Amino acid sequence: MELEHYRNFVTIVDCGSLSAAASVLHVAQPALTAQVKNMQKRYGAPLLKMRRGARSVELTDAGTILYNKAKYICAIEESTRHEIESLANGAAGRLAVSLSPSMSIGFIQNFLSGFARLNPDVEYELYEVNIDEQTRQLLNGVTEIGVANAKLRQPTRFETLFTRREELGIVYHKETKWIDPEKIYLDLEDLEDVPICLSRGCSEQFLTICSDSHIYPHILAINTTKQSTLMWARQKIGVAIVPIAPGENLGDELTCRFVQDERMYLSKTLSVVRDRPLSPVAQNFIRYYSEHS
Repeated sequence: MELEHYRNFVTIVDCGSLSAAASVLHVAQPALTAQVKNMQKRYGAPLLKMRRGARSVELTDAGTILYNKAKYICAIEESTRHEIESLANGAAGRLAVSLSPSMSIGFIQNFLSGFARLNPDVEYELYEVNIDEQTRQLLNGVTEIGVANAKLRQPTRFETLFTRREELGIVYHKETKWIDPEKIYLDLEDLEDVPICLSRGCSEQFLTICSDSHIYPHILAINTTKQSTLMWARQKIGVAIVPIAPGENLGDELTCRFVQDERMYLSKTLSVVRDRPLSPVAQNFIRYYSEHS
């Protein structure tokens, strides 16, 4: 049985008559009548009957079964067509991303949430891992996109599509007294006797800057994620040094200051494996990222 015949049968029932359905479908009424007869022959039962005194049809019991099943068959076909088309144009499928742990929340807030609203059929796999593991996942095909706050290993094997600069912010609870509230911008010397909590992604860079400047900070904690680093500040135990995105909201209890030093920033990159084709959904996301960066 051709799918078109199921669609036409549903239209006949919905329109209430063969003539009305023929007009909607732009099919000659005798052709529709022949289709119905062939369907009745195939299923071995009458499907439609004419109402007395009216040029309209009503369903038999067998016709009711066929009508409901035909609607389901047509809906499945339409859903399948939609999913395949969505997959082809990047509106459906799986988006797998490796990213530095400190970047995951901002990445979801700034990019993935908006992309997900526009593409509700996309599924996501996010791997919050260090640079070594990001490199492995990308090269092994576990993920297609890497979002990092440090250089990937084997850099010649990757293509960096976007680079964003984020300053390292000095974040502390408003009730603490480690930072002079009158100072809008800080100097590295202001951090020398302060309990410092670092996210691992920026710890090596910050410590190198301090060493080069002959500053010896008191390191209280080094944490895997940005959120755990900020928790020290929220608990009034230390001052967090973390990457801060433009316009980032840290809540009412925390204050952020910046050091007047051109070295106090991270280059956040979005990279893919060089010369490896991307899936349609990854291509679609990269276009979105480009438009919203």
